[in-house]
Amino acid sequence: PIDGEVLDAVVAFFPHLPAPMRLTFPLGLRLLELGAPMVLRRPLRFSGLSPDDGRAYLERLHAKGGPLGALVLGLRALILMNFYQHPTVLAALEIDWAGRATALTARRAALLEGTSS
Repeated sequence: PIDGEVLDAVVAFFPHLPAPMRLTFPLGLRLLELGAPMVLRRPLRFSGLSPDDGRAYLERLHAKGGPLGALVLGLRALILMNFYQHPTVLAALEIDWAGRATALTARRAALLEGTSS
């Protein structure tokens, strides 16, 4: 149910990529979409593949390395980063970054207070 929100967060991050990556990213996505027939030997675009075939395609590209392997790795990183920062996921994992930062700051202040005496 959070796929759309995660995708929106990934797309919102694109303007923050370095200029060369931001400019070539659309080309990489187009190659990713059109490259499936060459890799899987089936006349389907990436968006037309089943989830299992799509996963196999991405794993093959990643294993081959090169620019498309880097693209797959970068997409995976962006998606995972935004997935694990989604409020629903953080709540399910019982992660409270703000609370943790507050607790650690208070602990550090107490430790520093103890060493200045």
